[in-house]
Amino acid sequence: MELQPLEPAATWWFYGANLPFGTMVATAWTAKPMRVAFSDRRERIALFGCGGEQRLRQASRTWHCSNGCCLLMAKAPCTMETSFSSAVAFALSDEHLLQAALSMGGYYQQPEEWQDILDQAHGWSPPADPATPSLLVALQQTMVMAGQLSGYGRGLLDSLRFDDQIHRLMAAMLLPDLREEKSLDRLRHRQRQGRDAFDELIDYIKQNLGSPLTLSILESRSHYSRRALQYAFAERMGCGATQWIKNQRLDLARRRLENPTATDSVSSIAKDCGYRSLGLFSVDFQQRFHVKPSQLLRESRPD
Repeated sequence: MELQPLEPAATWWFYGANLPFGTMVATAWTAKPMRVAFSDRRERIALFGCGGEQRLRQASRTWHCSNGCCLLMAKAPCTMETSFSSAVAFALSDEHLLQAALSMGGYYQQPEEWQDILDQAHGWSPPADPATPSLLVALQQTMVMAGQLSGYGRGLLDSLRFDDQIHRLMAAMLLPDLREEKSLDRLRHRQRQGRDAFDELIDYIKQNLGSPLTLSILESRSHYSRRALQYAFAERMGCGATQWIKNQRLDLARRRLENPTATDSVSSIAKDCGYRSLGLFSVDFQQRFHVKPSQLLRESRPD
C-alpha cells in the first residue's frame, strides 16, 4: 500500500515505512499537515491513530481518527487530511476476517448477519464497551512488536502470524458475538448437526491450509492424542493426517492455478497453499497431477 501526497512535494514532510508480514502490509508514518489519497481497492483500510488527527473523507462523509482511535473504511477511494500526526494503516481481507471469526467462535458456518456488519462498517470505530480499551491496547502492542521484530527478517514475522493476530483482534471488535460465551448454544448446535471434534478439526484445517499444520498444532486444536489423530484420519479419510493435508493443499493449488488472478505466480500460490519450498511444491504437484504447475498456470491464463 503506497501513500501518494496530493500536495506539491515542497510543501510537506513525510517519514514512513511499509512493513510486510504474512498476508498484510502495514504503513506507518509521521507527517506535517498533508493530504493523502487511497485508491480503489479490494480490501478494507484500517487506520490506527498514534498522534495528532486524521480526517478521512469517503462517499461525501468525513470521519475523524485521533490518538488511540481505530477507524475502518469501506472498499472505495477516500482522501485523508492530517494535522501534524502519526498513524498506522493496514489492509484487511474480508475473507481472512471471517475465517478468523469462525475459528475464534467455534462456528461451522458464517452467521448471516456477519457480512451485513462488515458491509455497514463504513467509517466504523470500535464500540464503547468494557472490552474495547483492552483490545485497542492489544492491537497497538501487536503492531509495535511486529515493528521491533521486522529487523530480524521477513521469515520470523511470517512464522509468528502477526497478520492473523491483527485480523482476530479486529474481528473481536467488529463482531460482538465473539466476545460472548455461548458454549451451551454451540454444543446444542453441534449435536443437531451430528458433528464431533474430528469434524471441527477438518473445518479448521480447510480454513488454514496456508498456515503451519503440524501434528502438535492439530493435537492442541482437537484434544486428540497424536496416535488417536493418526487412527481417526486412517479410519475416516483413508490415509494419515500429513498425507491428507498435503492432498488438500495440492487440490487447492490446482484450483488456484486453473483460475489465476493477474498477479498470481507459482511461487505465490505455493506459499498461499502452505508450501515454504517452491521445489518441494513442484515435485509434489507433478507426482499428484503429472503436470508442471508452471505449465498449468501458463495454459490457464488468457491469451
